[in-house]
Amino acid sequence: MSTMNCRRCNGLMVVDHFIDMEDDSGHLWMRGWRCVICGEVVDPKIYRHRLIQSSLRDRLARAVAEKKAKKSREVVRLSA
Repeated sequence: MSTMNCRRCNGLMVVDHFIDMEDDSGHLWMRGWRCVICGEVVDPKIYRHRLIQSSLRDRLARAVAEKKAKKSREVVRLSA
């Protein structure tokens, strides 16, 4: 895990350890990132999910942009 910036406030995220009292799988300790400015907490599962979501969002945005570009390139003939 390396350092990163908070998506909420752009503050410094540091590695921290947390206790998950509601996890019934037996894993009580969790390692993740905590923002030193706003307190945002991101664990590896949250981080991975956000990466997947941003990737899907980027692909959708590209597809929409390509569709608009293709539509604007179509030649329309006007009859006199």
